[in-house]
Amino acid sequence: MKFALKFPILFISAMATLAVAQDQPASESRRDFRYAFTAMNDATLYGNLRVPTPKCFNQILLEPSFTLRYKPRWSLASSVVALSATHGSTHTQLRVKETYAGLSAGSFDFMVGRKIVRWGTGYAFSPAGVLDPPRNPANPNDRLNLNQGRDMLKVDYVHGPHALAAAWSTAALAPAGSNLHDTTAFRYNILARGFDTSLIAGNDRDRDAFGGLTFTRVLGQAWEVHGEALWRERGALVAGAKYIHASGVTFIGEFYTPPNTPYYRSTAISPLSGRRHYVFLNAGKLRLRELPGWKEWNVSGALVANSDDRSYISVVDAGRWFGTHVSSYMHLEIPAGNKTLEFGATPYSTATSVGIKFQL
Repeated sequence: MKFALKFPILFISAMATLAVAQDQPASESRRDFRYAFTAMNDATLYGNLRVPTPKCFNQILLEPSFTLRYKPRWSLASSVVALSATHGSTHTQLRVKETYAGLSAGSFDFMVGRKIVRWGTGYAFSPAGVLDPPRNPANPNDRLNLNQGRDMLKVDYVHGPHALAAAWSTAALAPAGSNLHDTTAFRYNILARGFDTSLIAGNDRDRDAFGGLTFTRVLGQAWEVHGEALWRERGALVAGAKYIHASGVTFIGEFYTPPNTPYYRSTAISPLSGRRHYVFLNAGKLRLRELPGWKEWNVSGALVANSDDRSYISVVDAGRWFGTHVSSYMHLEIPAGNKTLEFGATPYSTATSVGIKFQL
């Protein structure tokens, strides 16, 4: 616990020392150093809990991060989270979200280390994001910012509208219990006739090969459509759209259908059930009104439903800024459905999270 609490302080001190060195005129044109720090306290209260665990779960998170670019060919970046959680008892851990080094040489970019990459285009579902962090449809934006990258060696080549990426990722340092394997993956991306399209292929070690595609298309000033398809033993498909109203309200909708195979199946799904179908709907607005006392508020509501068993979970988020560095928020999840169904099997009737965040 002492290490988890002292590490961010030492980390910030080291970054401050480098920041002072950056202010020297001789090095400004050669070195670009940026850092950030986030501190958060998050408390979750479970209603009608059906398992013998405490109803309250409290977390304190400290996240320092930095990016250093030199000349600008070389780069070094790192982001870690020191987490102290109390759920009956208190435990601490240190998560390395990202730590990687990069080199740019002409049209090539080389990267080695742990990095979060996002090849998928879906908001709540992303079968083609073969190197992406796992998506939680009820929390697609990772509100606590705890997603960790994959450990990989990656090469990117860009020539005009063409972009090619090749990556090899190892699961040797993956968290215990994760469904990760050594992965070799390739991605070809091109922007043509308004379509941002990618072709993805590769394989997991000792597993079947996979192949898929993604696309995004902006229509006018308000619409965006996107989709993904991936074949891994069987095919999975995502189709979605985003619409931004003139008032600033954003609507997102997605349809997702995965096969019932071990790679896609959650623990709440029976191996005997067939192909599944999900719907994701979201509506939200940043800055409720351009008036004092209103423009500091952000609100959104979402629904994730299994259209086969008709179970679903409703999600409400609200947040408010206090000045530039401090904000507070509320996150509410309400599952519904029979206890034998996917979302109805959630062991609580409500989960209400409130927190305060400091960002520098």
